[in-house]
Amino acid sequence: MKKNIVSIIAFMVTLVMLSCEKPLNTYDSKDSIYFNDAARLPLFSGEVIKDSTIVSFSLAKSQDSVVNMVVSTTGAKSSQDRPYNLTVNTSSTAKEGVHFEILNKSFSIKKNQLKDTVKIKFLRKADMQTNTFLLSFDLLENENFITGMNNKVTNQTTGKKISYINYRWYVNDIIKKPARWLDTYLGTFTRKKLLLMVSVLNIDPAYLDTSVSIAEMVAYAKYMQRYLNDQKLQGNTILEDDGSIMIMGPSVQ
Repeated sequence: MKKNIVSIIAFMVTLVMLSCEKPLNTYDSKDSIYFNDAARLPLFSGEVIKDSTIVSFSLAKSQDSVVNMVVSTTGAKSSQDRPYNLTVNTSSTAKEGVHFEILNKSFSIKKNQLKDTVKIKFLRKADMQTNTFLLSFDLLENENFITGMNNKVTNQTTGKKISYINYRWYVNDIIKKPARWLDTYLGTFTRKKLLLMVSVLNIDPAYLDTSVSIAEMVAYAKYMQRYLNDQKLQGNTILEDDGSIMIMGPSVQ
């Protein structure tokens, strides 16, 4: 019996020694990559977090617009740059070199950082006046990152989700009627009339959307009607796109 006990102890010691010779298996987990705007916390109560953004040139004077798209990663900072895989989704209708340019030469989370900023330049084109173009981006896994943090259910009833690894930009130049536009002074809203006012009065169209006062609007309307009348007297009657004579509102006639 004593001999058997000694044999068992010797066998167990051998197993322990063999196990010590094996390298320890460590859990090597890659960090997740995701679009920051889709996963961030709300800036204020009631803010709706989205996985898309609308860019409109409708009330802008500029011919291009540069936007930032922030890519973030989970985990700890690294002492070296970590490239990530960003691609344009095939569902995109915006064309590179025509409607947009990506200004970054490469994509990587820089050393000692957890975020990277992708700069996209949208180019104002005539076809944007009647169409909204889609630019969709995907984050894909590579040797540095996984896409384990991929979406979140925002509505349990409908199953609606917000994606953390697909981000969409919608861009157009479909002009809208400024919020403070009053027909009684400025007349029926048209794209052509708004652009003429911007040119003649040298005002920012966004100002008519957010800040213009009633007194200013009356002054603008009276000035524009005098301008239209003067042009007509000079034999240059300004017409709307439908062929009708451009006029301001009834309160300034």
